Amino acid sequence: MVHKNKILLFAAIFFSFAFTNCTKKDAQNPNVKAKQSIPQRIVSLSPASTEILFAVGAENQIVAVSDFSDYPPQAQNLPKVGGFDGKTLSLEKILSFNPDFVYLTNVMHNHLIPHFESLNIDYYLSDANSFEQVKNEILQIAKITGHPSNGENLVKEIDSAINKINSQNQLLQKPTVYWEVWNSPFMSVGNSSFINDLINTAGGINIFQEIAQAYPTVSEETIVAKNPQIIIIPQNSGITVDSVKNRKGWSQIDAVKNDKIFIVDDNLLTRSGARIGESAEYLANLFR
Repeated sequence: MVHKNKILLFAAIFFSFAFTNCTKKDAQNPNVKAKQSIPQRIVSLSPASTEILFAVGAENQIVAVSDFSDYPPQAQNLPKVGGFDGKTLSLEKILSFNPDFVYLTNVMHNHLIPHFESLNIDYYLSDANSFEQVKNEILQIAKITGHPSNGENLVKEIDSAINKINSQNQLLQKPTVYWEVWNSPFMSVGNSSFINDLINTAGGINIFQEIAQAYPTVSEETIVAKNPQIIIIPQNSGITVDSVKNRKGWSQIDAVKNDKIFIVDDNLLTRSGARIGESAEYLANLFR
């Protein structure tokens, strides 16, 4: 059961953030709808959404968040409406906070949309799978919540971090990277995932970038054969560096030979939200 809960949490984190039907049409994205008035009672249903709201200065407009919303620390003190997974959320609990705006995530929360539409409650359905999409989302949420300049400043900070990485990586050879989402079965990241874009932005090459699926199941033999120079393991998986080294056949992998196995804070690195600049810088330092 513990493993099942963890894999659901990883899936929830990775199925991040497309703007659908949030009453005014947005010129940049016709699927976003929002009233002319600025929302004052926001419910955020994902950790990344909560981080964006805080980062653009909308924290005083939040009335409740999901259970996994743990950053910034102030978010932990807000009332909770349930887990990130749509099946663990209670519509009645959400409505008890009398929201005028709900921040949703694609795939996880689509089943709630008809209820909010029938009640004339605005919402934003997030689905950002690249750095550019995250930055666009930040700008739109900042505008919707009445903090456009904060959103613009945050995007500038993200761009500055990326430019710094690019300037430092010009003379470096890009390392090949295996990112382990899960290990039973083995799951990694494909071309359409946010993590793939994170790896590229940080100066690495995802060994499974040729796979279109966002989070594919892969064979252990293929991982070994691709011989990654860097191995990234999420901290919440419970896997240790030694346990990776002791996997049968993995001793021949360059990352194992050269002690380039890194256990990382997946809350920082897998959330496609306000800290993506920091995430890219952190990962870039591991790649050097």
